[in-house]
Amino acid sequence: MEAPNPQTDLDSAQLTATTGNNNNGSSAAGASSTAASDPNLVVAQEFQYLLEKSQQLFAGLRDLPPTGKNWQPYFQRTFEVYTKLWKFQQMHRAILENKEYHGLKRWDIGEVASKIGQLYYHYYLRTSETNYLNESYIFYEAIRARQYFKDVLDANNPALVIKKLRYYARFIVVCLFLNRFDVIRSLMDELTALIEEYTRIFNPSDSAEWNVVLSEISTFLEAQKKTTPVDLDGNAVVAPTRLQVERTPKADKDGGVRLKLQEAILIKFSELTLDMYRLLQALEREPTTASSPTRGSGEDASGGAGGAGGGAERKDDTGSTQDESTSGNATGGSSSDRAVRRTNPHKYLLYRPTFAQLMYYIATTFKDITDHNAILLYLSADGSKKAVKPEQGDPAYLTNYAGGVATAVNLNYAARKVPEKHEADSQAPVVHCLHPNDLLPFTRKPLFVIVDSTNSVAFKDFPRVFSQSVAFLMSPSEYPASIRDNTQIGSLFTLFLTTPVKAFAFVSDVTEVGRDTWETCLRLVRETEAIISDLLDDEAALDPAHKRFLQDDFLRQFLIRYVLCTGILHAHTSFKDPQHFPSCFPPLAPSLAAAPELTAKLRDLVAAAGVSGLYEFPKGKEDATAGSAPAATAVQASSATASAPSASASASAAPVAGGPGAGDEAAAPATATTPVPPS
Repeated sequence: MEAPNPQTDLDSAQLTATTGNNNNGSSAAGASSTAASDPNLVVAQEFQYLLEKSQQLFAGLRDLPPTGKNWQPYFQRTFEVYTKLWKFQQMHRAILENKEYHGLKRWDIGEVASKIGQLYYHYYLRTSETNYLNESYIFYEAIRARQYFKDVLDANNPALVIKKLRYYARFIVVCLFLNRFDVIRSLMDELTALIEEYTRIFNPSDSAEWNVVLSEISTFLEAQKKTTPVDLDGNAVVAPTRLQVERTPKADKDGGVRLKLQEAILIKFSELTLDMYRLLQALEREPTTASSPTRGSGEDASGGAGGAGGGAERKDDTGSTQDESTSGNATGGSSSDRAVRRTNPHKYLLYRPTFAQLMYYIATTFKDITDHNAILLYLSADGSKKAVKPEQGDPAYLTNYAGGVATAVNLNYAARKVPEKHEADSQAPVVHCLHPNDLLPFTRKPLFVIVDSTNSVAFKDFPRVFSQSVAFLMSPSEYPASIRDNTQIGSLFTLFLTTPVKAFAFVSDVTEVGRDTWETCLRLVRETEAIISDLLDDEAALDPAHKRFLQDDFLRQFLIRYVLCTGILHAHTSFKDPQHFPSCFPPLAPSLAAAPELTAKLRDLVAAAGVSGLYEFPKGKEDATAGSAPAATAVQASSATASAPSASASASAAPVAGGPGAGDEAAAPATATTPVPPS
């Protein structure tokens, strides 16, 4: 299926006043003899029909199933109607603005453009194709540049102001996913001023809710800042968050079918959304043809958003995981570009699901993949343990049901049945918990699991029953006392897997760094990852499961960064006890993290950052030059206690929605996790 695009050529189905054989036009034009005698009235009726049809289809998006492929035809139809509506208002703007026919206002155009931006955003959530996120940004930026909502306060209509508030909130979410923090700062200032005016003029009942929206976004941004060093001018430094195009595994020598990550389920049970935000971006490639924010910024002769849709001639595929050599009908860019755009895995973002909901999504993804595709399961949750009583014995099956990660409690079930005290004490940790053996049926197909929890070690002895590949990356269960637990900034382990240079800066207490020094650190981290990649490829004793997962770009990157995390933490003087280090199943050879070439590169990284006092490396020939660090002024770092992120974070989260009482919001495929207005 070709992805819809509001700039699609509609010459064959153009809705004009003179199209006599158009069914929609005929029905509208034949409504009355007056309409037949006045072509301008026909235009107004056509527009009204398209407007109502588009609103009806948009409202139906929330009822689409969150899983499967049945949503695609409905999305296609919705895009087509909005395409016709957008082009129609461009062609007949002068007539529609006439009060005798319709009285079209600038904010009416802005609302249509905002809905198209929403469609692109939700299409991105369904397909994981980042180019649709860029298209959403283009529409939202065009609304702002052309000031479609400029005069809503003058209309003295609070409903119009609410539409503008929702537009700002949605635009900020898209900017968050695109890491456009400079734009977010401007949008936050404008949103703050608008909320103040809205409150002053109308004294609405929902003003407190909108201030909560501001607070949530601000909290999210502040949490992001705490793990991002600044340069000497006070500006945040930049680190890549998405998979870079050049980072691809070597071609398989045996010519067999390469394993591919097809589905990812990201589950967060605690409050903070940063971990989900980081994982989501780490599971996407950097767009190869990133849309320019200014593309199509000029209005056409009819006063419409001439190129607001961007990529007028480009038609990407739906982001489905079909074979790269056969899927997609893109008309723009090279075939290699199109292949790169198609390789992002589909993602479900689940926030505090119950055990039943979690099993439903895992089972659905299991059904949808083949033996040559893998599922990634990311679990970020508090640990849950239940001690086995001596009289019960300790058979193998019981140890894998003695604890895992805590899931959300089904409140409806709890309301129906209040257990006795002794029953609650003995069963609650077991019932509301995802145990290792709960995942056993799904290991009939390749399964890659990241567990970020205080009880992650519960998965270290996972049974290998079937012949398919299965692997677990498990976070430390504790952090050193010198690394204070800070529940505001997410998980240190997840930060290492997604942006290792920031994680290194965090555990090294680097808060201010020169631009040149930061670029050097970025380069050294890239070189370190390349060394680890070669070590994994050359490791003869590497478990077959890890060998197979190395075939996928994203899973390969997680394995590489796991080794990098292990190497850095083992060298850090504050990390000493076994529970301070990550672990994996099947275990990797300890020689990987202790390889001389890796140690030498990590030594260079520590020296470049000027934090050699925090690390100890094995004695070797490199010691003679290990102290050659940059000038002390390049990096402001100390051995004082750093604030380490925790697996259970607490910044507030809310589902993606349009704002307080949003009745026109298209539902996401699963609960998304960036701070946005409550529904």
